[in-house]
Amino acid sequence: MAIDVLLEELLSLKEVVKMVPPIDGKHPHVSTLWRWCRVGLRGVHLDYLRVGQRVVTSQEALGRFARDLAVADEQPASADNKGPRQACKRRAFETTKRRTATRQMVRRPGDQLNMER
Repeated sequence: MAIDVLLEELLSLKEVVKMVPPIDGKHPHVSTLWRWCRVGLRGVHLDYLRVGQRVVTSQEALGRFARDLAVADEQPASADNKGPRQACKRRAFETTKRRTATRQMVRRPGDQLNMER
């Protein structure tokens, strides 16, 4: 659900940081909230708006984000989406496989096995 500018009070990310419960006595950094907006966390994004140069969200959006994270925790991970590390490894494997497929194996007399493009 998007932010309703008529019903929700818009707050800067700096203001919202203070509303997030501290972990080990520290509130998250503003860049963490920005990452939650842009990249998300476990597939859940924090709703935000850009007003001129400022990025704003709302206390209600933070509540929806927390609720959606809790729902995401209850659902089992799918076989296709095992997390960012596995996705990164899978992309690296596919890239290596593609690059290897473009090379030809050449055996020259007296040489060890060489790879040529």
